[in-house]
Amino acid sequence: MRLLSDIEWKFKYSPEDGSLLKTFYLPALARAVRYDRSTGYFKASALAAAAKGVEGLIRNKGQMRLIVGCTLDKPEANAIAQGHSLRDAVAARLLDTPLSADDSKTIQALELLAWMVAKDHLDIKVAVPCNSARKPVTSYAIFHEKAGIIMDAAGDRIAFNGSVNESESGWTGNFDSFHVFTSWGPSADHVDAEETSFNRLWADQAKTAIVIDVPTAVRDELLKFLPEDDRLPARLEVREPVKPWETDPSADSAEEPPQPASDETPPPSLPPSDLRKAVWAYIHAAPALPNGGERIGEATCPITPWPHQVRAFHRMYDDWPPRLLIADEVGLGKTIQAGMILRQAWLAGRAGRILVLAPKAVLTQWQIELREKFNLNWPIYDGKKLSWYPSRGLEGNAVRVADRDRWHAESCVLASSHLMRRRDRARDLLETAEPWDLIILDEAHHARRRGGGAGASDHRPNQLLRLMQGLRNRTKGLILLTATPMQVSPVEVWDLLNLFGLPMEWHAEAFVRFFEYAAQPMPGHAEMDAMAAQFRSIESAFGEVSEAEARNTMPGMRKLKVRKILR
Repeated sequence: MRLLSDIEWKFKYSPEDGSLLKTFYLPALARAVRYDRSTGYFKASALAAAAKGVEGLIRNKGQMRLIVGCTLDKPEANAIAQGHSLRDAVAARLLDTPLSADDSKTIQALELLAWMVAKDHLDIKVAVPCNSARKPVTSYAIFHEKAGIIMDAAGDRIAFNGSVNESESGWTGNFDSFHVFTSWGPSADHVDAEETSFNRLWADQAKTAIVIDVPTAVRDELLKFLPEDDRLPARLEVREPVKPWETDPSADSAEEPPQPASDETPPPSLPPSDLRKAVWAYIHAAPALPNGGERIGEATCPITPWPHQVRAFHRMYDDWPPRLLIADEVGLGKTIQAGMILRQAWLAGRAGRILVLAPKAVLTQWQIELREKFNLNWPIYDGKKLSWYPSRGLEGNAVRVADRDRWHAESCVLASSHLMRRRDRARDLLETAEPWDLIILDEAHHARRRGGGAGASDHRPNQLLRLMQGLRNRTKGLILLTATPMQVSPVEVWDLLNLFGLPMEWHAEAFVRFFEYAAQPMPGHAEMDAMAAQFRSIESAFGEVSEAEARNTMPGMRKLKVRKILR
């Protein structure tokens, strides 16, 4: 899937640079999973003109949220004052100019608009200007907001703000310009500000505009244009050749590729057998290719991950081998994140030996999730045999007896963390088994010291923590999954993080002391000096710490104190 960060967006766009539709709108929409737009004026022709980009939005299972302005005349305002509802007044105003289509182009535009609304790809609300008492005002004031925020599957965003309306003439005819900001550069604050502004409008929390859902009567009028027999709108059925600017806005859209003369010799073609080999060789190698290969695992499995899951995947995969604690809360899909990294690493050849350790109660769930969502049929080892998920391809060979000194020769295997932490079983992993490329430990909080922390006197590791302390040097990658890394004391978090290797300045006592200092809004000079020393050790080992990262570890401390510690 193409991402917004693939493109070097300009700071300002105007017709002087070429078609706004081709240089900005189409490439941006084709990469979108969400498009939020506020505009004073909207026409369905805008979506029809950008059908290629809209097709990409729909293919990405994306959604557009649109806020469009509606200005009331005096009769509607008087009707509201006399007790009529704002929704009825807005409906009357919008229906005052009936939807009509006198030509095929307009029909196709309204058909596409109706289809997107009916299929939940488009949600529309109406903004009516109001005074400080949140009473609608008449035509001397108009809703003139013209901004948009586009987000891709990786969670990156771009925002634009300027004079362009959401109409075909706005994108193709008028001399309109706008500025563009990205969430991954120095203009990230601008993107956050635009998103906050839009969300306030959408939630009807703005001070100068009332935002309501599209009245039912208006929606019903629009849905009359819905295509019959549940077919696609005509604008999405058109299959035109892909132009250079649809994938790369820097390409010159005015230049068409040269067409061979009729008497030219056609280029040589491969025999069918060689072509088949070439295609399959490319498919086999694709996951290991740069600039897109890292998403092959996701693209070839039957799931559509949420943006936060994609970001977690990149944290794990882009800096290989991963050594991370994933502590998302229950329900946010840690298993999905793990499945994404397992499938991609396996396809790309980065991980040939993989061990997943999980409590016995959830092992079958892990196997089912990997099989059904990632097409990975990996066996469970129960101490005596290896058991695969039953399928036709195995034809009765779904279970195989496995000796204790051979089960871990299986390239990818699921095993019970309760079983493997036993002394005799731990010895199999630590002394007999070959090293692993990647180990995943689910419910990692079970690996803890016996006393648990918080002043307990027994600081010895329990059996599972002792096993992981031994395995950390017998694997390239290590991923710990838990929604509750701290049960009693921050030292339990340290026990887990220390499996990845912490600088010596971050020993257990210093770790706990750091968070005691971080909880103080106004720590003294001695505390700040100690924290600064710990940050220096982190930067020496892992690179510079940003102010935002520092604030995440000291959320209760004033910003000026955080900055002073970093300086």
